[in-house]
Order: sequence, then structure tokens, then C-alpha cells
Amino acid sequence: GGGGGGGMEKAKDKKKGLSTIVIDKTDTQMEEADTPEEMWRVVLHNDEVHTFNYVIRSLQKVMGTLDKKKAFDICTVTHGQGQATVDECWKEQAMKYCLGLQRQGLTASIAPSNKFEGGGNDDGGGPESG
Repeated sequence: GGGGGGGMEKAKDKKKGLSTIVIDKTDTQMEEADTPEEMWRVVLHNDEVHTFNYVIRSLQKVMGTLDKKKAFDICTVTHGQGQATVDECWKEQAMKYCLGLQRQGLTASIAPSNKFEGGGNDDGGGPESG
């Protein structure tokens, strides 16, 4: 018999023991993703080390969907304001992008969009404004 953790209910063994484990995982993930307004920003921070060209290439490599002009715009904002929003997405994806940028040697972080201040387009709004 194969190893693998858990599996207290032997009755479910006929249906490939994975089914119960997978259900557990999706349950916990659903709780996190249950708040649709919770978007996260990937934030690029200015450094005095990398050239615009290097940062542009790194942004395009990691993000995949950025064209050169958009990547250049992000560089310009980062250089001028100290930081810029690279993308806005779910937390899990934001973390992947952030790690990718850090692997390129860039300084990046993530922040919940609703708590974010400065750098990039912030439309405001919401119940707390005013």
C-alpha cells in the first residue's frame, strides 16, 4: 500500500485518496479569496543600481504582458516618486511577481490596494474618503 499522510477514512480510498485532500485545500483557499475587493499591488521601489534598460527588460521578463512603453513608464514613475505600482492582482499572483522581480535583483514589495499610498494611479473613493 502507498504511503502519504492522513487518510483516516478508509471508505474513500476507492476514489483515489487525493479527493479528500484537494477538498481541504480548496476550502481554505476559498476563505481567503472570498473578499473580492482585496486586490494587491506589486510595487517597484527605486534603486540607484540598475539602468532603465535593465529594469525595463526585467519587468517585461517577469510580468510577461508589459510592452516596452508601459515598462518605461513604470521606470519613470519609480525614478521620480521612489516607487510605482507595477500591477494589481490577487495576493498569490502579486507574491509571484514580487519574487520574480526580486530574483532579477530589483527591490519590490506587495501591498493591499486599499491601504496603498503613493506611486502609481490611485483613484481613491471608498467609504473612508471625505
